[in-house]
Amino acid sequence: MRKALAAVAATLGAVLALTACSPDYAPGPDGTVSDRSAAYFKSGGWRYRLTVTTSDGQRQGFRVTRDDYQHCFRGSTYPTCTHR
Repeated sequence: MRKALAAVAATLGAVLALTACSPDYAPGPDGTVSDRSAAYFKSGGWRYRLTVTTSDGQRQGFRVTRDDYQHCFRGSTYPTCTHR
């Protein structure tokens, strides 16, 4: 009984750890990446932002994951740059 309970607790802990490590932000608008920024908050870790210029000339900034930030450079097309 204790082994089964320990296995269930370990599985739940692993699932929680994996979901907490991969934030899922709402996708930004289609456009060309015009700016990137990464800021470190002492207790919150790194926060990554991209700014895109849409087809109508509007600039919009939004938060992205570290992987999206690493794949999207200035001048690349968002969201195409997020796919390898």
